[in-house]
Amino acid sequence: ISGDYTQTKNELNAIRRKLKDAEANQEDPIIEEFRKQKDELDKQLLRIEEHIDSLNREIGELTNEKTQKGKCIEELSKKLKVSQDNKRKDEVITQNIANLKTVITQFKAKKKASLESQILTGLKQLMHKKSFIKNVEVDIIGDDIDIILKNGRNDVIRKEALSKGEQQMYATALLRGLVEESDIRFPVFIDSPMQKFDEQHAENIVKYFYPNISDQVVIFPLINKELTAQEYSILQKHISRTVLIQNVHEDKSDFLPVEPDQFLKTYNKLYSNAD
Repeated sequence: ISGDYTQTKNELNAIRRKLKDAEANQEDPIIEEFRKQKDELDKQLLRIEEHIDSLNREIGELTNEKTQKGKCIEELSKKLKVSQDNKRKDEVITQNIANLKTVITQFKAKKKASLESQILTGLKQLMHKKSFIKNVEVDIIGDDIDIILKNGRNDVIRKEALSKGEQQMYATALLRGLVEESDIRFPVFIDSPMQKFDEQHAENIVKYFYPNISDQVVIFPLINKELTAQEYSILQKHISRTVLIQNVHEDKSDFLPVEPDQFLKTYNKLYSNAD
């Protein structure tokens, strides 16, 4: 189009020069023909210029469209990059979750074996029938834990078949094992500590259980019934503080702090006529 426009313009200029040279003779047929050609070329030039204007407008519209498409491509590229980044993150998270599940499974298995060992060790320390319970199995089902006791023949020992003292020993060993495995040194409160134990079991409790169950243990015994003078003497080196509950009258009791080495003497003095 640009070439046609230039050629037409050149032809028009040539005709104009010829017309200028022959303006004196307007009746000349040749001049008349030149005028017709000029008029036709003027019309063609106008049409070409209008077409050029139309094309320029179309070029402008297409340029704008190109710019908009470019912006869309840029935006989609960003979204694609974000999507790819998110995909990589998802892959990393999925892998980390799988690794975490593996670690948790391994941790549970390790804790299971350790708890089994802790309970069995506690039972052997506390019970005088050392060969009665030969194995302890911990069965973890979801959030529930089942403790299975077995004898030397690998038979399951039913807990309800244990004597009251043995059940107390089992509960004590279980508590000790759970405290050891929790890694949390929380205080332990024990009420009526040894009412179901015979003398040997009670001594084992005083020697091995109370001093080691936690950093802070609070015991509420009935003196001379649940804690004898001999048992107290075994435990005394581990005691940091003792308190007596003193009956002031039937509606009131007070806490009476007593030095550990004066505890039994003070108790006996206060309650020597209690019976």
